[in-house]
Amino acid sequence: MDAGGDFYDVLLLDDGTVGAVIGDVQGHNVAAAALMGQARTAVHATAGPRPGEVLARTNKVITDLDPGLFVSCVYAQIDLHEQLLSVASAGHPPPILRTLPGHAEVLDVPPGLLLGIDAAADYPAITVPFPPESVLAFYTDGLVEKPGIDIAESTAALAGHIAAAECSDVDHLADAVVRLASPQTDDIALLLMRSKGRPMP
Repeated sequence: MDAGGDFYDVLLLDDGTVGAVIGDVQGHNVAAAALMGQARTAVHATAGPRPGEVLARTNKVITDLDPGLFVSCVYAQIDLHEQLLSVASAGHPPPILRTLPGHAEVLDVPPGLLLGIDAAADYPAITVPFPPESVLAFYTDGLVEKPGIDIAESTAALAGHIAAAECSDVDHLADAVVRLASPQTDDIALLLMRSKGRPMP
């Protein structure tokens, strides 16, 4: 069974705060799919504190399970009132943030250890502005890993594509981004969030 372990979710934490997560479990089998469900449940159970704490608590859960597999993950908390984005990473490809038409940057988030390696691992977070009409892109490595191409180079190319794209419709943007991965060699998960300048992502 070639079951993948990519997952994503968006959580409404309160009327002005949203959590978002994307992750990728090592392997393509039933064990990977099962751990994906456990990781997603752990994020739900621990969501609320700062992103680094959410990942640290989720990591403790996965390490205690001792599944023999590891998980890459990015968790973000968006404060819609203050228009701020806080992000922490567990060895996952970095998010891309577009704040202006024609400008998108790969966020410099400390990578942290993959979940499931060290129960005491620390996950530092960064906080950046998230103004109205911004677009935040989370993705798994299947979107940027290509044979013979450096992953930093393909990630920069993805940021350039998002910068140049028409972002009024995130469904169309998602279709255009996924087409960049053709031909596909791995599972892909993509989560796009656009700030509309009112209390919702």
